[in-house]
Amino acid sequence: MTSLIQRLADFAAGLDVAAIPADVVGKIRLHLLDALGCGLAGARADLTQRALAATRAEHAAGPCPALGARVFLAPAGAAFVNATAMNAFDHDDGFEVDGKGMGHPGATLVAAALSGVAVSRADGGALLAALAAAYEINARIILSIQPSQERFRQVYGVCQHQSLAAAVVYGRLLGLGGADLANALGFAGTLASVPSLRRYNWERRPLVSFKDFNGPAAESGVRAVRYAMAGLVGAADVLDGPTGFWRMIGSDRFNPDLLCDGLGDVWWTRHASFKPYPACRWMHTALESFEVLRDAHALAADEIDRIEVLTSSGLARDFMDAAPRTMIDAQFSLPYGLACLALELPPPEWHAGATLVDGPLAAVATRVTATVDPDIDRAMSGDERRPAGQVRVLARGRWHEGPRFQHPRGCRERPMDEAELVAKFRTNAARALSAPAIDRLQSRILTIDSADDASGFFQDLAEA
Repeated sequence: MTSLIQRLADFAAGLDVAAIPADVVGKIRLHLLDALGCGLAGARADLTQRALAATRAEHAAGPCPALGARVFLAPAGAAFVNATAMNAFDHDDGFEVDGKGMGHPGATLVAAALSGVAVSRADGGALLAALAAAYEINARIILSIQPSQERFRQVYGVCQHQSLAAAVVYGRLLGLGGADLANALGFAGTLASVPSLRRYNWERRPLVSFKDFNGPAAESGVRAVRYAMAGLVGAADVLDGPTGFWRMIGSDRFNPDLLCDGLGDVWWTRHASFKPYPACRWMHTALESFEVLRDAHALAADEIDRIEVLTSSGLARDFMDAAPRTMIDAQFSLPYGLACLALELPPPEWHAGATLVDGPLAAVATRVTATVDPDIDRAMSGDERRPAGQVRVLARGRWHEGPRFQHPRGCRERPMDEAELVAKFRTNAARALSAPAIDRLQSRILTIDSADDASGFFQDLAEA
């Protein structure tokens, strides 16, 4: 029988944009737009600048642009830097099924795609087809290897599996056929980073710089394709059997049916999600509960005496650092995120250097407390892993209760519409581009299907 990896590779190599449902194509366009906006916003972050400096010392120059830097690198180096930029502010997309988050695909896949179109000059239809294949295969891989709750508490990786999907998008754009793409996926599986979630430095801040390991996954995927194109031999049938990728990545369960059943008919890509706030997805329901309450009562920051977060035991333990030292620590701080909302800071300013040492923000953060709510704790700490949340606020001498959310905004159950996503893109892109350049880039991406050379939008990035 044909191996699982070969079936996926044949699907990716043969997928034509005309065979993809229109709503999926439209969704892929928006994920491309969203990732570029996040990358432009994050390109000048200190984290990204440090990653760029380290990469330039090790990687050759090449045809692939590093977002916001006017630097051009070889494909793997550019993929690493661009994925780091897209994920820098934790504002990039996700993949969620019934609230359970399983990675941040866009930063890895779009970064690999940028390198792919820079090298291949593929047309817009090929770019959309490559991204659609990669998003779909990425979703199926992570779904198929979801561990038991017992194993999840011991070993789990957020985005390490995305190295395989990065190889899909890059290899497809470079024209690999099914056999060569399967070989590249063999390399990508064995180049993937070890699972890292349990080693984020939860007990000992600062948190790890590459919190989701999008950059290493993008770089590994591109390298895997290059090794295959050089005629090297990768791991055969890397997903199959009792010693396959699922075992290597630390899971104790594997459902091979989820990998290939319904390929081309059932699109798990529809569960890819967007983020309204530049913070860990686990915090979003509490953040939204506060924002709704703040707007309903027109609460000013100096009127707030206390913010009580109803949350899980895990978040009450790990997400209550009121004085985060780094941008990454701030992305996992409920007091910090709630203080940013209380002061009505736009998302690109949440992680500016001056914001981290802002006196009024720090004052609000000290007024945030956490209470473990049994129902929310069950939803967040059990097998569902659904980020539920709610807040209560003491202001003007009385308590106000925000709504309780069971799913964060931006997932399939509670989608963000195109207008919201375009507005998010424009706000993020404004960190690096002028309004005319943003207009041109937005137009090119939303009409990318008709582009003869998908790399044409690089012109709009030139001023960044």
